[in-house]
Amino acid sequence: MPRFWVALLFIMTLGLTGFHRVHADPQRIDTDSGVEIIPSLIASNPDDEHASESAAPKKSATDANIAPTEMTTATATTTTTTTAPADSPNKMVGWLEISGQLHEGPVPVAWISEDEAGPTMRSTLSSLRYVADTDTYAGIVIYLDEPMLGLTQVYRLGQAIGDIRQAGKKVLVFAEQYDLNSYLLACHADQILLQKKGQVTITGLGIEEMYLVGLLEKVGLKADFLQVGDFKGASEQLTRSGPSDQWNENFDALLDDLYAQILDIIAEGRNLTHEQIENAFAKSWAMDDNQLVVSGLVDRMVERDLFDATESAFGLTFTWDEDFDHPAAGRTMPNNPFAIFQMLFQAQAPRVTRPSIAVIHAVGPIMSGESSAASPASAGLFSEASIGSRTTVRALGNAADDEQIKGIILRIDSPGGSALASEIIWQAIRDAGAIKPVYVSVGAMAASGGYYLACAGDRIYLAPNSIVGSIGVVGGKIIMGDLYEKIGITTYRRSRGPLGDMFNSVEPFTDRQRATLQIAFEHTYELFRKRVTTGRGNRLADIESVSAGRLFTGRTAITNGLGDRLGSVDTAITDMANDLGLIYGQYDVIDLPPPLSFAEFLESLFQPFGASAASARTHMTRTQMIATARELLGPRAWQSVAPVLSGMMLLQHEPVLTLMPYAIIVR
Repeated sequence: MPRFWVALLFIMTLGLTGFHRVHADPQRIDTDSGVEIIPSLIASNPDDEHASESAAPKKSATDANIAPTEMTTATATTTTTTTAPADSPNKMVGWLEISGQLHEGPVPVAWISEDEAGPTMRSTLSSLRYVADTDTYAGIVIYLDEPMLGLTQVYRLGQAIGDIRQAGKKVLVFAEQYDLNSYLLACHADQILLQKKGQVTITGLGIEEMYLVGLLEKVGLKADFLQVGDFKGASEQLTRSGPSDQWNENFDALLDDLYAQILDIIAEGRNLTHEQIENAFAKSWAMDDNQLVVSGLVDRMVERDLFDATESAFGLTFTWDEDFDHPAAGRTMPNNPFAIFQMLFQAQAPRVTRPSIAVIHAVGPIMSGESSAASPASAGLFSEASIGSRTTVRALGNAADDEQIKGIILRIDSPGGSALASEIIWQAIRDAGAIKPVYVSVGAMAASGGYYLACAGDRIYLAPNSIVGSIGVVGGKIIMGDLYEKIGITTYRRSRGPLGDMFNSVEPFTDRQRATLQIAFEHTYELFRKRVTTGRGNRLADIESVSAGRLFTGRTAITNGLGDRLGSVDTAITDMANDLGLIYGQYDVIDLPPPLSFAEFLESLFQPFGASAASARTHMTRTQMIATARELLGPRAWQSVAPVLSGMMLLQHEPVLTLMPYAIIVR
């Protein structure tokens, strides 16, 4: 039997027990239906100062039936909302915990449901919308358990919290400690609660840029790069010991606006002046409980049971709810192993049976070929996701050809990448747009090649803190001749043709080669600018003022013509449905490309079979390096850095890049 199938059967034999998990803790049991049963929480004694600091806070209400379950996804219904009367025996208060990362987009692998994959942005927003739209809720308490949220995620969650408050319901946010991003989210609530002796660690923004030319010299390497666009800055980390004046101007303007937005959010939510906020930035780490309240940073210090705060906000008679009317739906797995094989290997393409809007997810660096999803088996060199031109073009074509799909939302979160792949996808977006509307929603970033894609849409939606622009081109190579000499490697080069030796690794470009590349890069740059002016039309007053590598926040991009409206992907979907005359509840929203099938997962998993020992060792070395870098940077920083590193690695086989090789991490 071939090794692949031996390994496959071995894995399947081990994996069969994974569908019926049994925990060692007898009070936490996964039933055959997949629903996890957790014992009710009992309110802690407010006077007990030795309560466990690691346990989730205990919630109290005189008639509360507390049985928390895992959050699940459901489509929120729109109703006319009225707050439940204070004396209503059916009054409910939602309890939502946000911990760690919230995965964006659909689950990347088809054989794992969204419930099993853990909390997602979609499920969290669904729960918040349900509270806003259901009249039996008096409000919600949100427990922030060290969440790792990006600024654009804070924006989307903050919008949903605002909808709850606009419906006349109260929102309380509780945490043991607040960092900047979790505090910004809390500022959207009615009250900010902090555990007694907790911390608020907000300091402002701090940026460190590393310039590597000195390190490269020490190891015998030299970067030979060309770029078009004075403000691009893409090659400076490898070619300079410090930033250029143009990059200083570009990056400082971006940070000024991001910082101003942070101050505005806190000022509006806490009714503080910018001067008071900056004074708090300087002192928050050293403030005691009383000072945190007096400064206006928090509303009250609380015990872990939250009894006083919830009694004040909601009264004594209410019921806690964590289901939000969509209990966890486990899947019943067949007992026959061959039936399990059949189910896992079924095609997973979404079924479109009525009018729908397709959301095509384009996340990560842009490269030629197939996309990779955010799963261990399909990860790129550094990033857990990439935008492959072939995959994206196919998804756009399928959506355009399907008569039931009435419109397309392209959700972009990308620092750019291959110039050629960006152009191929741009053409596919325009082709789809000739058949049906294509709106673009930008997540954290649509920079360089990411904006190349965005400008092809009919309309661009941005978060205020999205990063867009970086219209420019960079490319080149790393010269390794001195390193070869240091470690005793000699090379003998052979080439044919006038430019056959252009990308050798030993010597810099010759004058002739450099002149040829400069012409090619300028051609790509002018094509990029032409694509932007074609896509944006008369909404863009002056291409000169927004090109040459300049970066902008979403808030600024709305004023200079690079974007159309502030809003999330939900805003884009709602607007498209209204523009198409689709009635709420009578259309579906589907995700494309479809998740990775089990067969595709196994194919990528066993790809090293038959590879040489040397390539296997290289794979392991890269894996170890990536694991080390992820550990050093932390998971939140890695999310931002990984796509940029993947994009830079494209230089191995892509001579021309449209890439922003900087990651901005707000802690």
